[in-house]
Amino acid sequence: MKSGTLCGLLIFIATAMVFGADIYVSPTGNDGAAGTIAAPLATLAAARDKADQLKATNPPVTVYLRGGTYYLTAPVVFGLANSGTATAPIIYTRYPNEKPVISGGIKVTSAWTVSSGQIMVTTIGTNLKVDQLFLNGQRQVLARYPNFTAGQILDGYNANCIAAARVALWANPGEGPGYIRALHNGMWGGNDYIMTGKTGTTLNYTWVGDNNRGNQPHTTYRMVENLFEELDAAGEWFYRKSTGQLFFWPPAGTNLSTAAIELASQDGLLRFVGSGASSANSVKYIQFDGINLTHTYRTLFSGTYETIFKSDWGIVRNGTVFMQNAENIRIQNCLFDQIGGNGVFMSGYNRNHVIFNNVFNGAGASCVVMLGLTSSVRCPNSWSTTPTCTDRTPGPLTNEYPSFIRVDNNMMASLGRFEKQPAGVALSATEFDTVRHNTIHDCPRAGICFCDGCWGGHVVEYNWVYNSIQETGDHGPFNAWGRDRNERFGEGDTTATKLDARNTTIVRTNRLEAPAGDFGIDLDDQASNYMQYNNLLFGGGLKLQWNRSNTFLNNIVARAGTVQFHGVWTYSQHYAARNIFFGPYIYGTCCFANGANIPAVIKTNVRQFDSNVVYNAGNPPTITAWGGTATLYTWAQWQAAGLDVHSSIADPLFTDTTKVFRADYQPRGDFSVRTGSPALALGFRNFPMDSFGVMGIAGPPPVAVQNPFIDKINGMSSGSINVHYSAGRLIVSHDGDYRVTIMTAHGRTLGMFKGKGCSSFKINSRIRGT
Repeated sequence: MKSGTLCGLLIFIATAMVFGADIYVSPTGNDGAAGTIAAPLATLAAARDKADQLKATNPPVTVYLRGGTYYLTAPVVFGLANSGTATAPIIYTRYPNEKPVISGGIKVTSAWTVSSGQIMVTTIGTNLKVDQLFLNGQRQVLARYPNFTAGQILDGYNANCIAAARVALWANPGEGPGYIRALHNGMWGGNDYIMTGKTGTTLNYTWVGDNNRGNQPHTTYRMVENLFEELDAAGEWFYRKSTGQLFFWPPAGTNLSTAAIELASQDGLLRFVGSGASSANSVKYIQFDGINLTHTYRTLFSGTYETIFKSDWGIVRNGTVFMQNAENIRIQNCLFDQIGGNGVFMSGYNRNHVIFNNVFNGAGASCVVMLGLTSSVRCPNSWSTTPTCTDRTPGPLTNEYPSFIRVDNNMMASLGRFEKQPAGVALSATEFDTVRHNTIHDCPRAGICFCDGCWGGHVVEYNWVYNSIQETGDHGPFNAWGRDRNERFGEGDTTATKLDARNTTIVRTNRLEAPAGDFGIDLDDQASNYMQYNNLLFGGGLKLQWNRSNTFLNNIVARAGTVQFHGVWTYSQHYAARNIFFGPYIYGTCCFANGANIPAVIKTNVRQFDSNVVYNAGNPPTITAWGGTATLYTWAQWQAAGLDVHSSIADPLFTDTTKVFRADYQPRGDFSVRTGSPALALGFRNFPMDSFGVMGIAGPPPVAVQNPFIDKINGMSSGSINVHYSAGRLIVSHDGDYRVTIMTAHGRTLGMFKGKGCSSFKINSRIRGT
């Protein structure tokens, strides 16, 4: 092989290949056509069926989606019979340089007339299921009170939104129907309601069931929507089902005769559902690559909520992409654009999926959810009933849960637009998953959330979560509960902790940012068996609350972060050492029932809390009550109890707290410590500060990138193949057929090319240094 200059790239060349079949689909195609580029099919369902015909004799099969919008009247379902194989997956991908969009929406094509004032009206079908309107691709505002105010909780709230005087303005609040959207009274997520009518000026409504901690709405944080009488501002709209009339106050400058108006209608778009919870019955080896997915209905008011064991969560088991009894499904380089509910939802038996390099923008609920079936959990716990449990067998009862899932390098922005108990990645009753290099920001609650301790073994690494907990409270950008058998058998049973949390979950090298007073890594009630190291935490720190076997090693807690002891269990076996705590209130405590948190009791019940560097602007650390400032214990009393005996009160000597690593990657601050830092003397070790979150291209893929950084070839084939890179072109020479795949060292596929003999591929516009 000739020497080349492709830095950080792995080049794989498979030779003597038999190329499979290509199928083409276009919104202007015909399902009776041959499926060629000259005679494309019209629908994904027809392409799926065509792939079934071809895969047996001519694998692999690649389905190319031409640009344009594919409006679905029902989700496209992939079952066992539609599977690919490990060596020949069925790939659905965009045609090069075109933008295919799979839509669950309805396009409005009828003419508009003036209704009154600035409000326009058109007539579409009656009794349609629609709840979001998009103008030229941008979500508009369902008629509401108070009016939309960006940056506020619920985009604007009013405590009196359902007072008698307001209700009197609505002729028929059940017509829409109208909705009440509110926070839970403890600000633990949302509580939402459907209006059924009114009696005089008393509003009648029912709860949708979207919170597992009761249906009491917050008395201040509430609003109402989908009421015709509240259509009083630009961007607002209302659909009257009985007459089919669609009312819209278009923003200034809108030309409705040329504008694209679309209404979200379908609950989901793609469903991968096998016939049973086993590999033999699973749908498998299907890949979607580079597709836009949009216009799905809000799950907040569609479907039935179920509570997730004894977590805080209620959830609808559905998503834009839904998987159950599935294996080796890959969703990559896709844009989930302003979807109404969850993005990717894995329910029950799922194995070895990859959710890679996608963008989730403005999701109504969570971006990626992994949720096992209740049948998989031994002695499932709940807030309502706690039947007797005698089962002490560790681990799951059945295999009806996700496992070995990889969620990698995804951008998750502005999620939880409607549901206020979401996460970028939410997990429950699942095992051995990897969540890495995701950027999650602007969300009402957690970025990453474990609803229970079943069954651990996860790796959560290199994620960046910021602007979290924007509309709720008492939480963290990383949150976990463990209210399973660990709680059911109680504090006195030290052997029960790992019945469900049987495998250690590793949380390492993440950058997690929280508002001051919340928690960075929130190991809430009974969340146990977590190993946390090399994490950079801002605003929120570390928390121990009625749990066991948690390790806190080599973390940095900065900018008002605290360590909070919320009821240390007997023989908790926690281990904390070689951390840096930097801020005014270093140790916060609470929950003083029976003196449970006095320093002597904490020392008795943890294995070690020592060898840390503590810095409080030159002052002794302050031990306060949670959220308070009054000193409860002095540093001398703390150390006299045997805590932090070898710790150092000193400036840790951070390298450069304002440094920006890359122009396209903005987390500021190199918080590694300099030579001479007291932390190094205590055993602290620096960890990477430039690798948090999405690596490489961020934004709706694919994105052309200028100024590639290309240095050398890392991988090469053997035999009679010559590879040379020059002037932005890769030149491959071989006697027969070959396929070339170019990947970054982080696993990002940059290009795949077929060739024969001597071929030249232009690749420099697709490559970026990592």
